[in-house]
Amino acid sequence: MLAIVHKDWVAMPADRQVTVLKKLKPEMLCSFVRRIDPLTTDVSVLRWIAARQEIDLATALTLFFNFNPRKLTAQRADKTSDDMRNYCSVMDVLCQRINCGFYIPMASRAMDDPAMLRAWLDQQAATQRNGHQLRWTLSAKILEPMLQGGKPGLRPTKARPGLIQGLFTPLFVANRTQ
Repeated sequence: MLAIVHKDWVAMPADRQVTVLKKLKPEMLCSFVRRIDPLTTDVSVLRWIAARQEIDLATALTLFFNFNPRKLTAQRADKTSDDMRNYCSVMDVLCQRINCGFYIPMASRAMDDPAMLRAWLDQQAATQRNGHQLRWTLSAKILEPMLQGGKPGLRPTKARPGLIQGLFTPLFVANRTQ
């Protein structure tokens, strides 16, 4: 991981933080993102992180839960400060991208605490049974690999012809005489 001291990271301007993050390899970026405190990080940096395809599903979920969504969901919209609204907009983006499959699950990068995800989905289901909706609703279908220990499921595939076989087989089959 980067040899950045926490106080140096917090003291850096946002554009410098993004420059540092751009230089990281995907594994290091994900490792670093899992350890930052989103509520002390500039919103522009968080938006940059949320837009990265290098971020895997487990890292995106870890970042999402580092925002403490239970606390933010409980706050009334009219009592929320502008700064907190900006952080909530980043969480909106994270939630949308998680639900649409933007972040791909990787077996090598499992969630640190899958029980937190299970608890969130259970609370979400209970809230929906009561006729209410949480602000951030995660798709259980998309998150299934995370609940199985972070191992993406494999689907059996049928044998398909290769390129050459696919091109020439129809020619030979069509010209056969019986």
